[in-house]
Amino acid sequence: MPRKKEASFEENLANLEQIVDKLESGEASLKDVIDNYTLGMELSRKCLAELKSVEDKMNVILSEEDGKVVEMPLELEGGQ
Repeated sequence: MPRKKEASFEENLANLEQIVDKLESGEASLKDVIDNYTLGMELSRKCLAELKSVEDKMNVILSEEDGKVVEMPLELEGGQ
């Protein structure tokens, strides 16, 4: 049996946004609210993990100063 393709960050985020819309509508049953909340938390965890991974990869930027390549930490506006 073929493996299920892992959802991309964008797919997970879109699914999370749909869940938030469902929860905010107030029209779901209690069971659906709990199921959607649980799934939303899992999707949120996956999105945050992927963002952290990308941030770690971008933590060093290479720039050229006086003909030399220098490693510098990435500084994001509004970051920590």
